[in-house]
Amino acid sequence: MRRSYFYKIFVLWCFLSKERTMKNISQYVGKYMIKWLAVAALVGIGGGISAAALNSLIDYVRQISNNFHIGLTPLIGGILVSAICLWDRSSAGFGTDIYINEANEHTGKLKIKTLFSKLTATAITLGFNGSGGVTGPMLVMGGSMADVVLKIPYFNKKFTKDDIRLLTICGAAGGVGAILRSPLGGGIFVVEILYRSSLHYGDLFPAMLSSTMGFVVYSMLSSSAPLFIIQDVLPEAINIPLVVLTGILAGAISLVFMNMFFGIKRIFDKLPFKEIHPALGGAVTGFLLLIIPHVGGKGNSMIQEIIDVEFPILFLILLLIGKMVATSATVASGGSAGLVIPSLFIGALVGSCISTLLPSSAIGMSSILIITGMAACLASLANVPVAAAVMLVEMGGMHLGVPAILGSIIGYAVGHSRVIYGINAPDKWQFERIRSWEKGND
Repeated sequence: MRRSYFYKIFVLWCFLSKERTMKNISQYVGKYMIKWLAVAALVGIGGGISAAALNSLIDYVRQISNNFHIGLTPLIGGILVSAICLWDRSSAGFGTDIYINEANEHTGKLKIKTLFSKLTATAITLGFNGSGGVTGPMLVMGGSMADVVLKIPYFNKKFTKDDIRLLTICGAAGGVGAILRSPLGGGIFVVEILYRSSLHYGDLFPAMLSSTMGFVVYSMLSSSAPLFIIQDVLPEAINIPLVVLTGILAGAISLVFMNMFFGIKRIFDKLPFKEIHPALGGAVTGFLLLIIPHVGGKGNSMIQEIIDVEFPILFLILLLIGKMVATSATVASGGSAGLVIPSLFIGALVGSCISTLLPSSAIGMSSILIITGMAACLASLANVPVAAAVMLVEMGGMHLGVPAILGSIIGYAVGHSRVIYGINAPDKWQFERIRSWEKGND
């Protein structure tokens, strides 16, 4: 009887302990889910609105720039951006370094002021035919939405430093997912770009939610169509070696682009009067536009032409060199533009160059090699193999999964030892160690 009594007490204690534990878990999960479902969706909506505003403003500025000679437009844009940089220096360059530092250091650099300065500077840079993309600026603009949310007293009191960090990531995801029309890839990109060999799931799921909300809002305000329309062709096993070759070449070309970018940046860093550097970069880009007009602007429409039309290989090579120089001159000098779309542009050119050497019987291989080149170049340049594969599939369709995945893996293998962004440590601990060492040697 005594044994039976103690056994019943033990069973009852286990049951109550389990109930209490399950209750605590359910309360924690409930609070976490409610908190981040609401807040991640909120900043994601803000990111989608800012993406739509940026594209609309670029189109508006482009109409104004049509009144000037094409060779002068990047110079005019550079002069205007130089003036904006005097007001807010963080509006210069691609902005990705600012986002990485903010997401890992909680330094609070991404203010509402930066949102508007980056929006204006990017619209002027690209609207006046500077060469670059929109993803880097969207990381900063979307991340600035965290500061907007923190103006609400309730959130400002309740949010910890880690919450603010995640809020910045979510805002960036909303903007990138919208501007690239890649709701899944945008969320992965903003998390994967923080470190070279680490991807934090605690950051990933709220970021994917924000990216999706940003895409939904952008679709309502602008367009939900894929960024590129690509022929529905499946690669055959016999063509896999060509896919591998394209991935290797595209990854190698991205390393050439990185070296060119850093070389031009070193030249600008040695020049005096940093305030006018964007104007000098605009002058270089304007000269290139006189020779190759296609290297200016975002380049989305030209990428679509490369996908649709077979150009002579000499033209493709000239365009490849011109795009790398023009983008380096624009961004390294302080013009406000990103590097993701240019990397896709360069990768598409590499794939198209290889496809022009194939016999006419290789129908459909052009699209496959172009997608491979785009994925490889992006993965190599930014060290984001997962995001690159997912983005290209979302942009082109599931039938492009094989070349997108192979290209991303190969491109990352070729270029993972280097990255174009200032600080991209293997993991969070290494990032903090590098930054603390730098601060100690200032």
